[in-house]
Amino acid sequence: MNESDTEIIESTLRWMTEFVELPHPVFGDLPVCPFTKTARLVNQILFKIQRFSALTEFDRDSAIMQSIHEFYNSDFEIMLVINPEKTAISAPQTQALIEKLNHHISELSLLAFHVHPEEDFNIDGLYTRRMPYPGFTVQVNFQLKPVSDSLLKTEYYKNWTAQQLKYFGIPRN
Repeated sequence: MNESDTEIIESTLRWMTEFVELPHPVFGDLPVCPFTKTARLVNQILFKIQRFSALTEFDRDSAIMQSIHEFYNSDFEIMLVINPEKTAISAPQTQALIEKLNHHISELSLLAFHVHPEEDFNIDGLYTRRMPYPGFTVQVNFQLKPVSDSLLKTEYYKNWTAQQLKYFGIPRN
């Protein structure tokens, strides 16, 4: 059964509203992502349905790079690229692909984070990146630091390991 783009986005929005936006004790009773709800409510998320695999290349003319440039030249805060093929790429392949993508988009001061239904990343046993479909977000790097810094004054990071904090650049140098 092929789901329509609308059904895929609706499924993703349900995951956001029923998980990502809800307070959780692991994050000091803050939502998994405290900023998603506001971005969603003010229509600051650009949704893209695009197929990709472990073999996806990031040539300037590729669909993904065209979407990234569209996002870069827009007023959106977040772009969420969703792969409609749930089994087209594994979680480790998605992570490796997004690491490769980050090399291509760093010159634009953008940063991508991967999500996957089978992603193992977790904070104290809470799997925060298990979206219903493989995908990734793209955000403007300089906008991420102030919002993540604002969470330092809360208990949001209390259950993060030192390795997880270091991966996300915390503490700040």
